[in-house]
Formats: sequence, C-alpha cells, structure tokens
Amino acid sequence: MPASPVLRLSAFGAVMEIACADPTARRACRTALPAYWQPADGAAPDVRFTLTVSAPTQDGAARFRLVEDGTLRGDGITAAQLAALLAGRMDYQLGAFARDCAFIHAGVVLYQGLAILLPGPSRAGKSTLTAALVRAGATYVSDDVAVIGLDGRVSLLSRPLTLRADMAEKGVLPGTTGTTLLQAGTVPVGAVLALAYRDGAPPLDVRPLSAGEAVLRLVAQAMNGRHQPESVLASCSAAVLSAWCAQGERGEADAAARQILFHCQKCE
Repeated sequence: MPASPVLRLSAFGAVMEIACADPTARRACRTALPAYWQPADGAAPDVRFTLTVSAPTQDGAARFRLVEDGTLRGDGITAAQLAALLAGRMDYQLGAFARDCAFIHAGVVLYQGLAILLPGPSRAGKSTLTAALVRAGATYVSDDVAVIGLDGRVSLLSRPLTLRADMAEKGVLPGTTGTTLLQAGTVPVGAVLALAYRDGAPPLDVRPLSAGEAVLRLVAQAMNGRHQPESVLASCSAAVLSAWCAQGERGEADAAARQILFHCQKCE
C-alpha cells in the first residue's frame, strides 16, 4: 500500500477506501489490493476499511484489527492474516459493486488464447476441476471469479481473485504448482460449462446449451446483478456468442479435464 494513511482506489468501477496509519500493516497489505486498481481520490467510496493495531500478544508480536463499514471483521490477527482477510473482503465488495461488467462465480482457465468458464456456486467443485484443467495444460486465471466486460471478453488478472476465505489464506490453488497468470489483458470466451460432479459418472456427460440458456446460467451466478442488472445481462450475452456452451455431469476431475481440452481443440 502507498505510504499515505488513507487510500481511496477504484477497480472494475467499484470504489473502496482503506485507512491505515500503521506502516507494518500497510506493507503487509500491499498484495491485498485488487487487480487493476487505480487511485480514485475524488470518488465517493462504496465501502470503507479501517486497519488498526490491536493489543500485542504476550510475546510482544504485533496484532491487528480490520473494520469494514463499521463491522468488525477480524481482531488480534497477524499481519499476514490481515492481508489475506482484507484481500478476500475487497474481492467480495468488488463483486457487489463492480460497474460496466459482470462478476461471475466461476472457475476460469486460459487455453489456446480462449477462456474456459466453469460457473457455479461456492463448493460446487469449481476449484477441483480448475486445478485439473491446469494439470492438463491450461493456464490458471481464477478458481472463483470471472470478470466479463461489456464486450464479452474475460479479464486476465494482475492478482487472482477469490471469494472464499480458506482459498485466500492458502494463496495457491489446490492441486497446482501455484503458477498464476499475473498479467493484464482480456480474452474471448471459448467455453461455458455448467458441470455437476457425480461419483461414478463418466468423465464428461453433457448436452449443448443454447445461447439463451448459457446466459441464464451465467446471470444466475452474477454477484453484481442487484446493482448492475443491465451491464450483467449485456456482458453475459456477449460472452456466449461464439463459445461452446454445455451443461451436465462430470466424473473424476483429471479425466474430465482432458476431455474438455480435447473438445476445445476440436472447436477451434
């Protein structure tokens, strides 16, 4: 974080303010700042975070407190825990207040220049399949969030976004080497796959989705649909125009991942 005790920033149209006078906490939270952030000094914040020092432990180690819009989110936590908690809460608020795009609960990988989206709620198996796709040759973008612009293109991320606290604390997608796509840019959508895991199912058992059905699948997982319904619908509609869209069941993740990438190669 910058040395100023108050930082007001914008990312994907959401505006957030962070107040932190302690230099140790500021240094720890540098990596918590969201992808594509930029200063937004004159904008009214959608949410405010306050980082302060808690009472130290008996051994004298520093501990910190995080307050979000008047609600205590963490107290007596280490600098590393503070950074992970702040990152997760900022990502959550990005999803709620993002403008001119759709924030979708989805795993995202990049394969041969196209994004593969795996929309679904938390703990629906997205992280497991995302990790398997990475092992099969795709590049990791996010295990939990797809950011789709009004042009239908998916943002690559200068910092992986995650909405789950356990993932934020680990910082690495389970089952991968931890390699992430830390770069700017956007890519078209190559596939939208709404898959449910079933024990004993074949690797991939799917049926095609129409464009309208695929849009509904994405919109159902939009975080900012309440505040930005028109942007969400426009973004999702543009995303599916040239994509392979399907729904169904999958079995073991690695076998499913190999079939998904093989199908994507055939669709080129």
